Parts: sequence; structure tokens; C-alpha cells
Amino acid sequence: MKRIFVFVAVLLTTPAFMLGQSVETFGSIRLEESTSGNTATLNPSALSTSYSLVFPSTWPSAGPTQQALIFNRNTQLLTFSPIPILDLAPQQIGYLDADGTTLRGSSQMLWDTLETKLTIASSGTGPVLSVTRSPASSSPLVTFEGGNVGVGTSTPQATLDINGDFGVRELSFTGALGVNNHNVDFGNTNKIGFVRIATNLASDINLTGLVGGRSGKMIQLYNATSRNIVIVNESANSTDTCRFKTSSVGNLSIRPRGTSTFTYSTAEQRWVMTSNVNSSTIGLTSGRHTITAGNKIVPTNLSAYMYVECNFPIPRWGYNVGLENGRVVGQIFAVEYGGTEEVLIGGNNIEQCVWHDKKADFWVWNGTKWICYGH
Repeated sequence: MKRIFVFVAVLLTTPAFMLGQSVETFGSIRLEESTSGNTATLNPSALSTSYSLVFPSTWPSAGPTQQALIFNRNTQLLTFSPIPILDLAPQQIGYLDADGTTLRGSSQMLWDTLETKLTIASSGTGPVLSVTRSPASSSPLVTFEGGNVGVGTSTPQATLDINGDFGVRELSFTGALGVNNHNVDFGNTNKIGFVRIATNLASDINLTGLVGGRSGKMIQLYNATSRNIVIVNESANSTDTCRFKTSSVGNLSIRPRGTSTFTYSTAEQRWVMTSNVNSSTIGLTSGRHTITAGNKIVPTNLSAYMYVECNFPIPRWGYNVGLENGRVVGQIFAVEYGGTEEVLIGGNNIEQCVWHDKKADFWVWNGTKWICYGH
């Protein structure tokens, strides 16, 4: 027996034996602790297909203290991976720490299981909650449904209840503006609430429309220039859904240091004037009109002055120039006459009119007729 033992010992130490494999079949493997006699037994299950476990070649020498052997089903390899450490108290919201293995909690992030409420607090100076959509888009960033939202109050009494001040960021616009400006975009499709127009203007300018209209959106325009900014009422020069609706009278002039506020109405599809300071509506404009055919109606309902050039003789059957109805009672309309032919203004809305021969006169609208007051 002694010689056999030596022979086996030699075989175990030879290189050829170290490189080979020895496979033994056991029904189970039992490990016994020598002092207490307690045992741990490994028993195979009823397998339909055999498999093998390949252990890592080395033991981790760095990283977290606690490691686990993780089996990869595809490669059938065992690898060491850190064991996540839970460092949370009841009701705390967990977050992964910078060490990459510890799930920590904070007393400032709590989930109330009774009230189903999330509470976030912070003792720092930065934002308590930061939400960012990347890349930015027009899709909702945060939605609140089925309740009131309170700012500065824990008991909001309205859909949005603010206990404190409320601010709207200002945009100071110094970009180029022409005499006539259509479908104006002051920046980012007008996603601002207060626009300070500070362009260096050489003359008065017209704005006929703004882009970016949305239901209930408000925008305030402040004229920081030395010229008048005229808001043109219902101008066809801007897209239909971008136009202004100032009043039934006409255009709106925002004088220097004046402001006007507009609210977008989806029902009207217009920017509706809701308030103005140091601004006034302009009910009347001026123009030039040439008469080349009989009974021509001159557009006067929004006019304060019109130069009428008549090149069509007075017909035997009546007058050669007519006037549109006025816009408001008391509207004064001055007319200067030119051209090769004399002018006779007539029609059902004309009273006290005489012949006009290249001179000027003025009319007053009394609600039903134009009354001539001399020439």
C-alpha cells in the first residue's frame, strides 16, 4: 500500500496530470465544517439538458468588497459582479450613489404610502427639482391633471394658485424692422410674454401680424423707440391666423413709451387687443383715388383725407363720384379734387353737395349721410 500511495503522489505532481481533466460522477457533494459537524449539500436537479459552469480565472483584487458570481445564460460563464448595497430607510426614494453599487436614500425624498404623496425638499440654494426635455420640443414637459397646483401654498384654491409674485421674462428686440412688417417673429416663434421694441427706427412703422398664436397666449408690446408703431387692424398682408383685431374703429398706434397687450383667441383666429397704455386707436387713414368711370365709389369709411383725381366727365344722368358710408358718427373727411374733369359727388348717402372744381372741401358723417360743409 505504501508503494501505491507514492506512485499516486508522483502522478499528481507530474505536468501531464496537471494539464489533464478528471471527471468523477457523484449523486451529491457534501461539505462538512470540521468543528461543528454542520454540512452543506449540493444536489443536481432533474435536468433535460446538461450544461457546465466555468468559473472565473482570478479573484477580484479591487472594487467593492462584496462580490457575487453571476451566470451568463448565453456564454455559460460565471463572472464576479458587485453586490448592490441597500442603504435606505423606510419610505425613502432610492438613488444609485457615485460608487456605482450603493442604493442610497434621503430623508429629503420621501414617498408617503398613506397619502400616496411624493415629498422633495432641499437645504441647498439650487433648484429642488429640475426637469429637462432633450432635445427641446413642443411636446408637454410636465402635465398636472385632476387637481389644483399651488406655488407658495400647500392648499391651492384654484387651478393655479400662486402665493407670491409672478414674473414674465422680457425680450429686448433690436432687430431690423421695415416700414411694413408682416407675420412678425420677435424670436422663438414669439414664446415670450413681454417684448421691448428698441430698434433704431427712421420713421413710423406698421405691424400687421404676429406668428405663434396659441389659445389664450398673451403678449405685451412696449415701444422703446422714438417713433409710432402702428398695429394694423385686420390686414390682409399677414396670414389670416396671424392678424390683429384692435377695435371696430381701426388701427392702433403705440406711441413712444406706450404699451399694448394682445391675447390670442382661437375662436377669432386673431390677436385681440385687451389693453393699452399711451396708445390710441386710429379710425381714419389717407389715400389717393383716380376716377376713370362714372359713379365710382371712393373708399372713405376709414379715411380722414382723400385726393380724388377725376378724369371722367359728369354724365347727363347724375353724378360721377360717390362715397362709402362713414365708420363713426362725427367722422370728418377732407377731400382735395384734381384731374381734368369737374366733380359732382352724389348718391343716397350725400346731402348738401354742390359742384367741385379742383378745390377742396370737407364732409361730416351724421350716421346716415355725408354732410358737405363747404369748399
